[in-house]
Amino acid sequence: MQVNTPQKIRVVLLDDHPMIRLSFDIAARREPDMEVVASFSQSKDLLQWLSSHRADVLVLDYILEGHEVDGLTLIKQILARYPDQRILLSSSMESLAVIHAALLAGVKGYINKREDISRYFHAVRQVAAGKCYLSAEQEAGLLQLPARRKNSASLDARFGDDALPVSRLLALLTPRESEILRLFLDGLTVQQISDKLKRSRKTISCHKQSGMKKLGIASDPELFKYREDLFK
Repeated sequence: MQVNTPQKIRVVLLDDHPMIRLSFDIAARREPDMEVVASFSQSKDLLQWLSSHRADVLVLDYILEGHEVDGLTLIKQILARYPDQRILLSSSMESLAVIHAALLAGVKGYINKREDISRYFHAVRQVAAGKCYLSAEQEAGLLQLPARRKNSASLDARFGDDALPVSRLLALLTPRESEILRLFLDGLTVQQISDKLKRSRKTISCHKQSGMKKLGIASDPELFKYREDLFK
């Protein structure tokens, strides 16, 4: 009598930290229902691999170093080409606004890199089964985020009939203010932006606050609320 061996969950990993890729691969070998079929440090190599291979779950690092595309853009690129690809987002930075934006873009879950490896694999199994994975704290936090008004299609509606068009508002920003706001909305912290642009934290904070003031935005949650209007 032939016994059918259950198919293993095929996992592909994108992370620019070699030790994380190696540790994940070694730990996954001890899981009878899971195998890492590929791992990459650069998005271009991942995209090339996906063009001719499949994975049940893609574990994707949200913030990659260097000149890599931002996390949300990469998620949208992948799902535009491979709409059935299940993505588990992974990051050491836990921003509810970023998690919310990523879920709207189509990821199936989020796991903090600080979590125990057993919880990591639980998240992978949940996503592979077609479920969404979030911690209880993340779910509770997302419920507290301010809801966007359904009839507010743009910042124009927010500022009233006599408001400047969004394009005119963005034209008020200096190139540096625009760059810093984009990076912040992509999920980078002020310190990470400081490291990336080789500028002091104080300089980055000043540019960020100046840009928000020009846009008439008073807080970080409000800035994330209008992300799609500002930087489409």
